[in-house]
Amino acid sequence: MSSQFQAFGARLSETYRRAANDHGPSEEEIKDAFATLAGAWSHVAESVVTALRDPNLKDHLKEATGSLAAALGTMLSKLGEEIQPQESAEEE
Repeated sequence: MSSQFQAFGARLSETYRRAANDHGPSEEEIKDAFATLAGAWSHVAESVVTALRDPNLKDHLKEATGSLAAALGTMLSKLGEEIQPQESAEEE
């Protein structure tokens, strides 16, 4: 599995090098952008971990995810109802 990720990384790196040579930002600009993204991701992860330690925020997250799940369920049910009559009409 590790060799697959290394191969993917090498191909991705080569693709960015070609893009930079053809018409894009320099390799250094790309490295800087990835470093910025990695730093931002680290801050996001730290914030999420900190938030999940707060019982009030954890309860709020549970409510929010419950609402999201209910909304998705409703949407999928309505979509199913819309698709089902079309399938029945096509069969006739």
